[in-house]
Amino acid sequence: MLIGIEAERANIGQKTGVENYARQLIIHLAAIDAKNDYILYLRTKPQDWLLSLPPNFRIKIMPFPVFWTQLRISWEMLFHPVDVLFIPASAMPFIHPRRSVATIHDLAWDFFPETYTAFILYYSKFVTWFVAKFSSRLIAVSQSTKEDLMKKYKIAADKINVIYHGYELAAHAGMALAPSGLPERYVLFLSTLQPRKNLEGLIRAFRLLKQERPELPQKLVVVGKPGWKFENIVKAINDNKDIVVYLNHVSEADKAAILSGADVLVLPSFYEGFGMQILEAFAAGVPVAVSNISSLPEVAADAAVYFDPNNDAEIKNAMLHILLDKSLADSLREKGARRLKNFSWEKCARETLEVLTMIK
Repeated sequence: MLIGIEAERANIGQKTGVENYARQLIIHLAAIDAKNDYILYLRTKPQDWLLSLPPNFRIKIMPFPVFWTQLRISWEMLFHPVDVLFIPASAMPFIHPRRSVATIHDLAWDFFPETYTAFILYYSKFVTWFVAKFSSRLIAVSQSTKEDLMKKYKIAADKINVIYHGYELAAHAGMALAPSGLPERYVLFLSTLQPRKNLEGLIRAFRLLKQERPELPQKLVVVGKPGWKFENIVKAINDNKDIVVYLNHVSEADKAAILSGADVLVLPSFYEGFGMQILEAFAAGVPVAVSNISSLPEVAADAAVYFDPNNDAEIKNAMLHILLDKSLADSLREKGARRLKNFSWEKCARETLEVLTMIK
């Protein structure tokens, strides 16, 4: 079988959740599948790791200025079709094989349209409608996302497979030095800066924490590149520089070092399709406090302290409980390590391969 994969997301330098998912999936498909042949479609020069894949993985570079997935891959499918086309995110080409599969990571634009620019909102709604209507199968990264798809786009349950993300323990985890500017003790926020991530609410809650317990040494460390509608978020960071340290985007090595040194990871989002940071914190042995919404309880289960993301006092109390109660923090670390065993990139790749090869 010849399987085509839109791999440009995996080739991006500064990877966030979706890009890292694409990269890990390709790496682990290559590790488990020597039977099928693959074509990886790229728009730009491949990174070194793509060049070291086994011989059943071939790279095809196809430069194109705009709407590369929808137009350029359509052209490719018209003249050089594959048996199955896999799109690791929701933007499917207009022309595609009958057997086409796409992964839906979340439907945040349907729940929080006001947090998106007009173009991103329209584009996201259209490509999701298109892939929901014309793909042969969909992969959802959580049961919560599957239920959202069924409700919002009227998709039959048996068309959607839930396949969880895995996690990667970086080879340099525990060995990398913490980057300069990092405080000795800190609470960590790790995500792209955009409104639905609720960083402004976390900053307000952290200010409450410092007012209530000024003797606590922790600062709030923010790691993540700006997304869209980030101006007010950056203003909140700048207005609270006495308690907030912003490191922008960091390398994978630095991220591993920053995670391992955190006293607690807080994910205060209003909506998440999965919440990869939870697994990364579990792997680093860091206690987790997260919102009690969408997929987050599904992923973290009993290994987190939960709060209402709309309630600054609840966010503050969740952080305080972990920072002040060592037995609670230790219990969360143990539960996180056990919970982590349910997730792996190899498992994700095997289940994805089964979907790709079993479509009729």
